[in-house]
Order: sequence, then C-alpha cells, then structure tokens
Amino acid sequence: MEGIVEVAQRIREIEARLKELFREGIYAESPSCREVLGGGSALSSTFGTCLQSALSGSGETVVREASKYLGVPYVYGGATPNGFDCSGLVQYVFRKFGVELPHYTVTQAQRGTPVNREELRPGDVIFFGENGGRGFLYHVGIYIGNNRFIHAPHTGDVVKVSALEGKYDRNFACARRYL
Repeated sequence: MEGIVEVAQRIREIEARLKELFREGIYAESPSCREVLGGGSALSSTFGTCLQSALSGSGETVVREASKYLGVPYVYGGATPNGFDCSGLVQYVFRKFGVELPHYTVTQAQRGTPVNREELRPGDVIFFGENGGRGFLYHVGIYIGNNRFIHAPHTGDVVKVSALEGKYDRNFACARRYL
C-alpha cells in the first residue's frame, strides 16, 4: 500500500509542475493539455501527449530567452546581459532553466545528451572546432531552427543570429541537448 501512496504523491507533484509550466507558457496550449491541467485525470490518455508537448516546447522557450539578448555586446569572459562571450551566453540562458553549466566551451560540450546534426531542434547547443570540427572547440551557440543559431561571435560584435553555413558549416563539431 505504501508504494501506491508514493506513486500517487509523485503524480500530484508532476501535475503541479505541469500546471506551473502551463502558466509560464513553457509549452503550447493544446486542448489535451488544457483538459489534463484544467482538472482532468492525470491517468487519462492525454497525459502522455501533454507531457510530450511540455518537453518539446522547452527548446522554443530557450530560443525565446536567448533572443532577449540580441544586440548585447560581446565581452570576453562576459556572462551577464551587460556583455557575453559565447559560452557565457549559453551558461546564462540555460541557468534560467535550472541547468548549471561551466563557463567554458569545451566543458559545456561534455554535458547533456549528444545530438546528431540531422536531429537538431531549437534549443540544442552547437559547438564548433578547429580543423573542420575535429580540433579544439572554440565556439558555441544555441540552435534556433532553419539552419540558424544565436551566438556571441567575437570582440567588436554583438549577440546575433547567424546561418549555419560557410565557416560555421565547415567547423561544426557536435551538438548537445540540455533540456
């Protein structure tokens, strides 16, 4: 009987967190989510759909958060809205979602779940390396979809959106998913 009580408590905790995410706009307001969060049973068949919607929407939320910093100047070692370097931007954005990352590109690339380039989705973090992506990792950005990403490129520039082409295409090294 104790196990059932623990499971029921965990379901209530998950429902409460989903309601929070719903209020914060973390995922789309699908009818199935409204039904579950509006008082439907957590054990209903729509619960899985609602949960999947919450998880897939998190990448879009990361992109919206990163977009708030477009135009912020590049500052070497910067990790605040006063100025960012590439890894500082990634660190700052993901901290807003409870993901603690170091302020170092190489170490950030060792965290999270590896993602194949063909499977990139908004909110994934992409890394670039010397020698066609096979050498030292020197840059990082947040993928936003449509072969584009947000990043803090270099001194004298600002946080901006760039296409994953040219030098970025040639030097693409790997990608990670943190959410």
